[in-house]
Amino acid sequence: MSLYGLLIGISLVIIWQYFSSQNKIIPKKREDSFIIFLYISLLLGARIYHVFDYWSYYSQNPVQIFNNRGGGLSIIGAIIAGFFYILIFSKKIHQPFLKISDIFTKILPLAQSIGRFGNFFNHENPSWWIESILNFVLFLFLLRKKTNSTAYYLIGYGIIRFITEFFRNDTWSVSGIKIAQIISLFFILFGLILKKNVSSNNQVTKKQSR
Repeated sequence: MSLYGLLIGISLVIIWQYFSSQNKIIPKKREDSFIIFLYISLLLGARIYHVFDYWSYYSQNPVQIFNNRGGGLSIIGAIIAGFFYILIFSKKIHQPFLKISDIFTKILPLAQSIGRFGNFFNHENPSWWIESILNFVLFLFLLRKKTNSTAYYLIGYGIIRFITEFFRNDTWSVSGIKIAQIISLFFILFGLILKKNVSSNNQVTKKQSR
């Protein structure tokens, strides 16, 4: 196993262990299967985004799309796919989406910070260390938040990724516009909307309880 793969594995174990220790929403008998299918969704999302990113290559070498050993995963694709899976699963078990996602988003920046060191061992673009440090700072920030982790994560990581894209020349762009920065702006927007809605709902709940 490569050091990059090892670090990704460590990150996934940290997420699993943390979720298992904090989970009070998903029945324990369904917890393992939930995590397994979540990780499958993350992998598929990460790979699909990467394939679109490098479509000029994969369109000429379609067999390589299925060559995961050749590398090629995108954290943005993983995040999007992961949120979609959690949303679908939360509807299925009739539980609030945020009750589940808030657990993951509290630990996710730490896992991302660790995973970014894999870019060092792969001798990739040096912007990895900027994102790794900023992700760790975001993790420390989220540790202090009791609620709204998902909103703050989307805002925080959206800002981080938007900034670090300026230091990268290896990411998907169309007509000079970086796709990751566009998605980052959507992350920030959704995070702000979510933060506002949750705050409004909390205020209504407090008034009703008086």
